[in-house]
Amino acid sequence: MKESPTDDIKIGVITASWAEMHNISCDYHKSTTSTNDLAKDDAFNGLDAIQLYVTDEQTQGRGRGNNTWIAPAAGSSLLSSWSFQSPVTPSPYITSLIGLGLFNAARATWPFLNWNLKAPNDLYIDDKKIAGLLVETVTQGNQHRIIVGLGLNVFAHPKLPMATDLFAEMSKGKFPGVMGSDWIKFLDRLLFEICALIPEANLEPDETLQASMLAIFNMHPKLASKYSDFKTLKEDLWR
Repeated sequence: MKESPTDDIKIGVITASWAEMHNISCDYHKSTTSTNDLAKDDAFNGLDAIQLYVTDEQTQGRGRGNNTWIAPAAGSSLLSSWSFQSPVTPSPYITSLIGLGLFNAARATWPFLNWNLKAPNDLYIDDKKIAGLLVETVTQGNQHRIIVGLGLNVFAHPKLPMATDLFAEMSKGKFPGVMGSDWIKFLDRLLFEICALIPEANLEPDETLQASMLAIFNMHPKLASKYSDFKTLKEDLWR
């Protein structure tokens, strides 16, 4: 089989290097069961305000509910958990708000791709899924940590009709593929978006944010019918 020029690029290694440059504590593994499980086990062991866990391969990756996260070849995807210290108890909206932050980061970095969100927090390009989030909150006394599990297909994707990856989508147009500087910009923006949410994680979305969420979730091309108002959207956000 012909080797791809991206075969020697490990997204976990690059992301761990980015964290080191930003003085963010990072726990990197070539292989592990689940980064979210690592983050939960470690949650109250004297961590910094932000702790990142990345791996090249997950053997028991999880999605929402009873879903599993199927990853392609080791190192070709971002398999990560971001653990944030929170001063407040997060509201039920935190999952979809972090999904909105992911959408904003992706669209700011690659605005020429047709990004959209499927409620409550799956990231798509056109009608194909590229990323999923598993957001969990753990509490001990008055201490809270928000654990953001993020899987994002970068150089490959599972052989499923509804899946895609960033490199495949970039290659469809007159784009140079996934540049290293692009990836750094994406991580920078993602960190900014989530950090902006954490201090107010207990608040309900105001009218402006409700309108933004309604507009963005209505962009998803596979919606059977558009959400007519925020009340109808909320039913899916809290699933």
